[in-house]
Amino acid sequence: MQVPTGAVVVICLENVHVALLTTLPGVMAAMIESRVDRIKLALATRLYLSTDDTEIADVRRFLEVIKRRPFEMRILRLIPVDMNLPVGLLSLCTTYLIVLAQLHG
Repeated sequence: MQVPTGAVVVICLENVHVALLTTLPGVMAAMIESRVDRIKLALATRLYLSTDDTEIADVRRFLEVIKRRPFEMRILRLIPVDMNLPVGLLSLCTTYLIVLAQLHG
């Protein structure tokens, strides 16, 4: 029995949609981390350009807080959510696909 081409296209699009949804948190975490780095750069620039002592002290204090508590996202405080998450998911799916293919054949 031959599967209609339209059904194959729909199944492929659904799989791509699910893959994008599972990788989106890692991409968003990378974007947020990039934004945090830009904020740190702006604060460091402000630190060296400022002449106000209180502003310099505030910026130094804030940079110290950021240094002590860097941005990171984790699932259940165990799995880091970053750009390695999509690669890890793809690796996991590939491994299980190979195992299933070996058990079936």
